[in-house]
Amino acid sequence: MQRLRTLFLENWTIKLVSLLLAVTLWFYVTSKGKTEVSLTIPLELRNVPPGMAVVGDVPGTLEVRVQGQERLLRDMSTGRKIVAAADLSIAHEGANILRISPDDIRRPSGIFVTHLPPYDLRVTLERIVRKTIRLRPVLTGTAAGRVASLSVAPPRITVEGPSSIMKDIAFLPTLPIDISGMKGRVTVTPRIDYEGRPVKILEQDISVTIIVQKERS
Repeated sequence: MQRLRTLFLENWTIKLVSLLLAVTLWFYVTSKGKTEVSLTIPLELRNVPPGMAVVGDVPGTLEVRVQGQERLLRDMSTGRKIVAAADLSIAHEGANILRISPDDIRRPSGIFVTHLPPYDLRVTLERIVRKTIRLRPVLTGTAAGRVASLSVAPPRITVEGPSSIMKDIAFLPTLPIDISGMKGRVTVTPRIDYEGRPVKILEQDISVTIIVQKERS
């Protein structure tokens, strides 16, 4: 016991100063090279409830300030390794207001969020519905004769998307199919023109068959 007291109390002033110097040096070393920068980072929507779709405009980025070692920040491509993630797992149909906090910022170890302005994200969810519609082929160019037949297989397709979008869809057109110089029977796999609407076709194999006959002289 006496030895322990001697160890801790003997020359205690010098030992206390040494401890303070060591702590100061540790803070200096760990903080050296740190910097703080403003970043524009991607905003991702995660855990969208099954059977629901996000509709309307949702911001794709967020402004934050982060701090970290210069090396870590220098090695990162802006916005690629730091991401804001909005969790929609408990969101409901209709309008939702989500508060984005520093805890929602996914970032590498050693990077800290120092400033995130109060940010409320408005996200609207709609139910996904299905509808059977026709595909309308769009042709461009001049064939080597007249188009005698134009058919689509399957004749009707199943499309799904947000309810507000689906109610106005009666058909979907294809992107223009070039028939320049075409003759005989030709079957093509068309590309669909969704006209910017967030819908999806469920059929995997869709084809358009064109039969071109020679013009009678």
